[in-house]
Amino acid sequence: MSTSALAYNPAALVLGKLYHIEGVVDYNSAWSGVALGAAVVDSSTSRVGAGIAFRGFLSGDTGVAGIDGRAGLAFPLSEQVSIGVGGRYLNLTYDNKTPAGRETELELVDGFTMDASLRVAPIPSLQIEAMAVNFIDLDSAYAPVMLGGSIAYTAASIVTIGFDTLFDISTFDSTGVLLGGGVEFLAANIVPLRIGYAYDTIRNLHTLSGGVGYTDRSVGFDLSIQQLLSREKDTRVMGAFRYYVH
Repeated sequence: MSTSALAYNPAALVLGKLYHIEGVVDYNSAWSGVALGAAVVDSSTSRVGAGIAFRGFLSGDTGVAGIDGRAGLAFPLSEQVSIGVGGRYLNLTYDNKTPAGRETELELVDGFTMDASLRVAPIPSLQIEAMAVNFIDLDSAYAPVMLGGSIAYTAASIVTIGFDTLFDISTFDSTGVLLGGGVEFLAANIVPLRIGYAYDTIRNLHTLSGGVGYTDRSVGFDLSIQQLLSREKDTRVMGAFRYYVH
């Protein structure tokens, strides 16, 4: 829901009946770079959920830089079903230094693409989604065309467990499968504790992540770490601060 839905599942933008303003910082040790961003999501002022987000990538040691902008809309067909669509503009470049000391700029990805998803909730505690990610093919591994789905179940409003499967149909000659799962426990109704795991079958990459946060009716913040287990230096640290408008 909220800003996470804007990034991954636009149909869920209708959930929560909230107005969020969020700032995000993302540090990636693999390229010693930082991404700064902000997002606004509104699921309270009308039946239609909407959001917009922007991130700027600051060049690190590997010279990766660029921007990532998103906008999304969600339409509730009923209390149990909603559909969503998102637009995305992504531009990433890589400044490569030649042995002679010259710098050349390599374009990693540049263009507009879209996401779409369908959310079904047969009972309030169970959410099922089907999604198409980056379905306008930009011919880049940085924005792969993916199809898949996810399922999440919440027990007693404090424990949520979810699983997802995505099929990468554009990056390789054969379809790659990405499997993931995670658990969130909301301690004392204000402290979310999270752990997650993902496996990329075609690259044989295992990723472990964890996070902790705080949320009340006015503000929230999150701190997360993600470690690619097969690469010692590939660590991401992400932080977010969120303000709830009532």
